[in-house]
Amino acid sequence: MKGFHSDSTKESYCKKLSQFLDFCKCTPDELESKTRKNAKWFQDVFIDYIEARRKEVSGSTLHQFRDSLKHFFEMNDVDKINWSKIAKIIPHAKKTGSDRAPTIDEIRMILELADIRTKCIVLLCCSSGIRVGAFDGLVWGNITPITQKGNIVAAKLVAYHGYREQYHTFVTPECYNTLLQYRKLRESVGEKVTSSSPLIRDTWDNNKYRKQKMEDPAIAKPLSSKSIANQMGEFLKKMKIRESRIGVNYEFKQIHGFRKYFKTNAERALKTIDVEKLMGHAENYYKPSEHYLLEEYLKTVQYLTVSEASDLKNKLEQQIVTSDKKVGEIERDNINLQDRLERIEKNYSDLKQMIERKISV
Repeated sequence: MKGFHSDSTKESYCKKLSQFLDFCKCTPDELESKTRKNAKWFQDVFIDYIEARRKEVSGSTLHQFRDSLKHFFEMNDVDKINWSKIAKIIPHAKKTGSDRAPTIDEIRMILELADIRTKCIVLLCCSSGIRVGAFDGLVWGNITPITQKGNIVAAKLVAYHGYREQYHTFVTPECYNTLLQYRKLRESVGEKVTSSSPLIRDTWDNNKYRKQKMEDPAIAKPLSSKSIANQMGEFLKKMKIRESRIGVNYEFKQIHGFRKYFKTNAERALKTIDVEKLMGHAENYYKPSEHYLLEEYLKTVQYLTVSEASDLKNKLEQQIVTSDKKVGEIERDNINLQDRLERIEKNYSDLKQMIERKISV
């Protein structure tokens, strides 16, 4: 267990190891002992396992089983296994997923049916592209509003604060204002929200007549990334917003789909390398300033804002710009016509004077 730095990785490792142990009917100690005595025994059993699960799970999942077992034996100093042979038998993992990003209409439907906390989670993911793991440890002190001429234009978000993976991105005014509504609701039930308070917290029992309350609303407990993923999955399943394909895979992932939505829409206005930077992808030689990333992010706010009101406002503004352009063109045409008319009148006057002089002579 000491070989892992992430709780989610540790959980995945234990799950994969447990499933394989059930298959070969061994305890961890028995697996280690048998393999140390006869590495070929393990290789044969694992190859049988691969063949048994080949049609049930993807190549990537089988690679995860291999990695979990390889880690198990490395940490127990068992090094006689022919992993190269096993690698040739495991199916290739797909490099790209077949799932898609949710459409803006689907996200609007989700927001219409969701409670305020779920709205905050969805908008945070859609407008910043953060991973679900970034919610662990995320507090109010990690988000700061950015104003220009007295208006909130965005908010800076620091993900994985204090960890090696730390980076900053931004969220839209729509997202930040929804977070403020969520904060106001929490404060209305007695919570003292400070910079160290969790950005997304647990639910509370607000029924003052109930003898045994489930949770004290004044004491906020952070909602883990695992709980967020599970609750979002249950919510989408209950609302029947996404349907499974062939009963296994879904059209879009319950949380990661929003990250794909961010990338897809942000690239309508930004360079891919800047979008990758905002998503926390490491790039050792590309170090843009925070000011530059903010200016770039502001270009894509209109594409990341989900509400229909904003969409209608943008369309109205575009229509006004188009109308102003047409009015300007008409005014220019009128000026040109006026100039032509003045020249014609002058030419007519000159011609009339010339004729009159000819007649008088």
